[in-house]
Amino acid sequence: NASKGVYLLSFLPQTDTDRIIRYAAGHRKKSYAALLPNNGYGVVVEAALQRAAAAGGARIMTIERYDPDRSSMQAKAQAVAGIVRGGTVDAVFIPEGGEQVALLAQILAAGGVRADRIRLLGSSQWNDPRVLSDSNLAGGWFPGPESASYQSFAQRYQAAFGTPPVRQASLAYDATSLAAGLNGRFGVTAFSDKVLTTPSGFIGIDGAFRFLANGLNERGLAVYEIRGGAAVVLDAAPKAFRGGA
Repeated sequence: NASKGVYLLSFLPQTDTDRIIRYAAGHRKKSYAALLPNNGYGVVVEAALQRAAAAGGARIMTIERYDPDRSSMQAKAQAVAGIVRGGTVDAVFIPEGGEQVALLAQILAAGGVRADRIRLLGSSQWNDPRVLSDSNLAGGWFPGPESASYQSFAQRYQAAFGTPPVRQASLAYDATSLAAGLNGRFGVTAFSDKVLTTPSGFIGIDGAFRFLANGLNERGLAVYEIRGGAAVVLDAAPKAFRGGA
């Protein structure tokens, strides 16, 4: 677990949520419904959603939490669809991946939630061929790291080892590179809290990132739109943290 002196390099749901909700709020999406899994991940996302909506001057009209079975997902998605039909929602947030998000989107579409009127918002889990090719999710927005640097890394990995890397391989690479770089630059103070939590952060395969004092991290993420079965960049990831903060 993250704590002072123990830093997470992983992709965190808080960063995903903050990026997509703030972007949407800045583009006239001020009223939200959300479908969240009824588990620990959903609890973390809900807290981040509440913070990001408040920061963007937006309202959350409803949050429905579903269990991982079809009947629960259907009931909760139908409940959201009913609220959307009432005309008070600009966007529906579905931070889920794979078959689960496809099912939720299908139920919403059957309930009259049309992608050309209501913006669907997701998480970085949407960067998946199964999601990108789903017509019910066309036009949806989601956050994620810029892909060019990772694709270059994956090509080098394939050439070296004869097999494509698992997606998390970039995190291992960044951790090793960061440790070596800091040790070479700072020596015995390389892994002090002051060095590791520098506000300007670091650059890795997946872009800019920085560690926070509580052990969590922030990442510079892009915003994508699902268009023609592909992820098209709407807003590029920042190359650095603004003003070091």
